[in-house]
Amino acid sequence: MASRDREETRRRLLDAAFVEFAAYGFGGARMERIARIAGCSAGLAYTYYGGKDALFDAVQCEVVDAAFVEFDAHDLPEYAARLYDRQHRHPELARLATWHQLERPGRVSRAAEVEAIRRAQRQGLVSTCFTAEQVLALVLAIASMWSNAPDDGSDHVARRRTVEDAVRRLVGP
Repeated sequence: MASRDREETRRRLLDAAFVEFAAYGFGGARMERIARIAGCSAGLAYTYYGGKDALFDAVQCEVVDAAFVEFDAHDLPEYAARLYDRQHRHPELARLATWHQLERPGRVSRAAEVEAIRRAQRQGLVSTCFTAEQVLALVLAIASMWSNAPDDGSDHVARRRTVEDAVRRLVGP
């Protein structure tokens, strides 16, 4: 029984931290608020995660990565469209990613994706007008260009098609 309670508390802390970090970023998040939202003491939050750094990393690993979109260098337009879909359904993931880029740049390695794009470029499947790093940055930017925009009733399907088409034109050999 105690093991289940520990796991439930850990999960509540992760969920509360996700909400807090998405709303306030790493710098603005407060362990006391996270603990209050999770229904436990701040001391218990520190016991489970050791501090804000470790809790942020745990949120990144366990919550954000659970919503992972499989990367495919051979079909970057579809990858971008799936990433757009995910961000449309879960705008808080996009906010958290934005905070992560602003406050903790370089903490997530994209080396595997960059290398996959390089291979696709060598195979003639992806344009070599840009470096692999630039291609990845542009694809991610296009996929997320509406992620922080208010939902103005625009047609999701049309936006998705725009993302897919823009990336297709960008990477086409």
